[in-house]
Amino acid sequence: MSETNPLNQYPEVAEDYWINFVQQTTGMNGEEALEKITPSVARLSDLFTIDRPDKKFPDYFADNELLSAYGLFFLPQSFVRTSYALRFITEARQWKAPSHPLRILDLGSGPGSCGVACAHYFKQLGVTELELNALDHSATALAALEPFAEAVLGNKYDLKTRIGDAHRADTWPAGPFDIIIAGFVLNEMKSLGQPALIQWIESMKDRLTPDGLILILEPALKVTSQRLQKLSDQVAAEEIISRIGPELDAHPCPQLADGVHWSHEVRYWQVPSTTEFINRKLHRDLRDVRFTFAAFSNQKIPRLDSSAIRIVSDIQIIKGLIRFIGVQHGQLQTVEVSTRGLSKHDVKILASKFERGDIVSHSQPPAAKVRLLNSADLKIVWAAQPTK
Repeated sequence: MSETNPLNQYPEVAEDYWINFVQQTTGMNGEEALEKITPSVARLSDLFTIDRPDKKFPDYFADNELLSAYGLFFLPQSFVRTSYALRFITEARQWKAPSHPLRILDLGSGPGSCGVACAHYFKQLGVTELELNALDHSATALAALEPFAEAVLGNKYDLKTRIGDAHRADTWPAGPFDIIIAGFVLNEMKSLGQPALIQWIESMKDRLTPDGLILILEPALKVTSQRLQKLSDQVAAEEIISRIGPELDAHPCPQLADGVHWSHEVRYWQVPSTTEFINRKLHRDLRDVRFTFAAFSNQKIPRLDSSAIRIVSDIQIIKGLIRFIGVQHGQLQTVEVSTRGLSKHDVKILASKFERGDIVSHSQPPAAKVRLLNSADLKIVWAAQPTK
């Protein structure tokens, strides 16, 4: 894989902050401190996957060891996931930050995984005036967010915290906001049916500036991805607010219709050294970050060429060709690219140029299956990973 783009990297200052926090919590230094919190990482991992509660998640941020575990192992992944989604929005779809200062509302902020990542991303793009509004039901999470945000963003921004519920608009701060982000909270709102979720989106829209952005991120699990996709498809169909990603249009997702596969991103990332150390005993697959997202905005953005295809599968290397599945105009399309004449090394380089979630195009008419005679017939419209 090619060199990681700095916009995809987890900031060293963020990792250093949580290392110091873990050392203060455990009273230990270096690897001893990391080993001390490893069991807490395993507990949280089970809570987020096999032991997911039927109703309400516990306030795991109230326990400093669990907070430490989250900060060093899970927060970096969510931080990078947010950055990837924003790269698609600002690069592939060319959404522009509408005003200064940029007002961000982070619903269900936790200790800052997504809201701080969002503010950091736009700081890297040159936005100098930021206002981050963080809302969470956990006072301990908000207390943890404040020093973390200061460490990552510096002191040239305005931070406001508020205790409230991500799904109850009456507890939110007054708008309007340029960006409303809800990161990994929909999966904790299991009691809300589809009508209530549509009202939730409408409440966000009511607090949005005319050119503002709504970004919802969720785990890449089948159940969470399909729930978000169903919501996204209905919002697009009813034209509540324009959908700008990850779909390239308002057509319903064909993967949701087949009930077998589900839309999600799989992205390469540079694993922080502390996260990698903790994982030596946990053996989790950290090669990629996986997530699903939905983005909405009424801002007028450039239209993509009608030949654009969003990749929705892994890239397969098969004898004599590479293969992937894409979505074009709401229809699934299997694309095979002949690799005859290419060495194994060149085939691997070709396959590494794009991944699930990227946008490509070719000149052949839309069809369920397309065979391209050579790699020159495949155009990469947008790829998250920089080319060599």
